[in-house]
Amino acid sequence: MVEATLQPQGRQEGESRRELELSCMSNLLSTAEERVYFKDLMSRFLLVSAGWIAAYAPGRAAEELIGKTDFDVFSDQHASAAFDDEQQIIRTGEPIVGKVERETYSGQAPAWVSTTKMPLRDAHGQVIGTFGISRDVTAQVRAEKALARQALQLSTQNDRLRELDRLKDEFIGLVSHELRTPLVSIIGYVELLKDAGTSGSDAGHFAEVIERGAQRLLRLVGDLLFLSRIQSAKMTVEFRSADLADIVTRAVEETRPEAQRKHIELALSAAALPCFALDPERIAQLAGNLISNAVKFTPDGGRVEVRVGMQGDQAVLAVADTGIGIPAGDRERIFERFFRSEAATRQAIPGTGLGLTIAKAIVAAHNGTIAVDSDEDRGSTFKICLPLRPLPAP
Repeated sequence: MVEATLQPQGRQEGESRRELELSCMSNLLSTAEERVYFKDLMSRFLLVSAGWIAAYAPGRAAEELIGKTDFDVFSDQHASAAFDDEQQIIRTGEPIVGKVERETYSGQAPAWVSTTKMPLRDAHGQVIGTFGISRDVTAQVRAEKALARQALQLSTQNDRLRELDRLKDEFIGLVSHELRTPLVSIIGYVELLKDAGTSGSDAGHFAEVIERGAQRLLRLVGDLLFLSRIQSAKMTVEFRSADLADIVTRAVEETRPEAQRKHIELALSAAALPCFALDPERIAQLAGNLISNAVKFTPDGGRVEVRVGMQGDQAVLAVADTGIGIPAGDRERIFERFFRSEAATRQAIPGTGLGLTIAKAIVAAHNGTIAVDSDEDRGSTFKICLPLRPLPAP
């Protein structure tokens, strides 16, 4: 009889204890600011904390959410990811600790949280659901992203500084070489001229060599000054009505001696064009750069063809050669200052890598376009289009 009366009493004490535990848990969750939830095996809410409601379902009662799922609160994408996590925990019994995830839900801006999810077990150790606690780390994630962006910017700037440093060293090397070669020639031939035994014919030849060297130096200094004006946005363009065909014809004739020296056929085809607004000095510089480049990069016995014509309302200048061509990987960079292709460096073709940079700047100042069509070992064609603009009224 005593045993019979003790069993109901023990059962009652157990139930009272469970009710007390549930009451304590409910009170704790109703006041806790932490984002805590408990779910069953189907990921339906059993209990949620006041902090969870304030963060995700403001204005709703805790009782209202019991039996609901994440699909009733969050976006489908976020709810699906949470469901997959919880089913994995139920299946394996292993927790997911400190997972940083992006929460998206209607009515509020997306946020980042760090969540720990655990298996919910009964008194016998069986998994009967899941529970979790999350902490808002939006500010931290944003700060980390901002730092990552700054680090990327610094890395990009460092790469650019290294590239500028490399260009500076390359530029000094190129300019030193370009200065040294004609200076050595000039000094050598001056010494020969000083020789009392130099004949008149030899003196004339020596003077020609000295003049060519001096002109080469003058062009180099002019290119450097022009580049300085481009970089400081002080390049001036003086428009007046001029004949493009006439300017190009003179540039061809100036380059012809060098072409003849290399036995290169230099052909000119110039259609009649109306005079239009341009800067004759700059366009002469442009044409000279393109034609001399074509001759320089064309092996002995090759051909350079210069064409002047019209295309719609534009004047067109094309310079085609049978030279070494431009590798595909270099075509995007040939207009960069000081850039020289690998082929030019390998074959020791002289130059500072400024000619095409200057050409592009001149074309841009005339509101025109410059394009290149080239294949390695098959030559190149540079095409310049300039608008046939009348000279504006004073």
